[in-house]
Amino acid sequence: MSITPKLIAAALAGLAFAGPAAAQYRPEAPAVTYREGMPAVNAPAPAASPDAGNFAASSAFARWYQAAGRPSILLFWNRELLEDATSQYDSVQTGAAVGASRTDAVGARSSGSLAVADYGMAAGRSDSIAAASQSSSAVVLTEQRQRQERSTDSRYAIADPTYAHGVESAIFSTFLSAGAKMVSREALMRKVSTQKSREDRLDIQYLETLAMGQGVQYLMEVLPDNDAASPTGVSFTVRVTHLPTSTVKAQFVTSGDPPKGAAKWTAVNGAGFEKRTSASRQTPQLVGAQIAYDTMTKLR
Repeated sequence: MSITPKLIAAALAGLAFAGPAAAQYRPEAPAVTYREGMPAVNAPAPAASPDAGNFAASSAFARWYQAAGRPSILLFWNRELLEDATSQYDSVQTGAAVGASRTDAVGARSSGSLAVADYGMAAGRSDSIAAASQSSSAVVLTEQRQRQERSTDSRYAIADPTYAHGVESAIFSTFLSAGAKMVSREALMRKVSTQKSREDRLDIQYLETLAMGQGVQYLMEVLPDNDAASPTGVSFTVRVTHLPTSTVKAQFVTSGDPPKGAAKWTAVNGAGFEKRTSASRQTPQLVGAQIAYDTMTKLR
């Protein structure tokens, strides 16, 4: 049978007629339904805490600390346990210029009981006062004083006292939050000094030695050093000593740099998106807490 143009035209006409009809019988997609009491969309997963590792270290330390019988810990912040058992003092001489309106000549005076009340200075001081210069309207005096300064001391320090207090407080509070029994150095020294003479109370090293013998189990020294290469600008040397046996349980150096916050994609004008971390977390409170967490990791 030959295919003629009439047959082809009839077949195309049949397809055109069947197409719309067939489309009417396609099964419809099921309507979207939700279960009762369920949210319309799934809540996003909570962001991971940057301090999750630190919290785990604190929990592990708390378990170890409880099993060890909750030993007392004495913190030497910015103080080193020196080998010198007694305090050494140096004589320091200072001078200051003072002026008085007077036209009379003033001669040099040596130390002793001085009758200088006319010049506005208290009598009876054992300071040396000498005339430095004189004019018709004023006299310039140089007042010299001598005092004793303790030379037996740590070389460690942080220049900013506010920053230093923040770090120290955070170390204390982080250990306290983990259940640690922290002992006050100052309170112990005051306690043992009540039974000592005035001369012994001037010997800080001696009082510290007596204080450490008041049932303290662990001595923790935290010694800060300025360090330009450290991310926090400071390096902290930490040493933990078990006092009853005089054995070192931990010694390390840390920058106290806390973990960085979660990074987020941020739109940048003309440059698409960039992944940026949150603001700096290098506050004195978080730095001090990080030092405590690092120490807990070494002890457990």
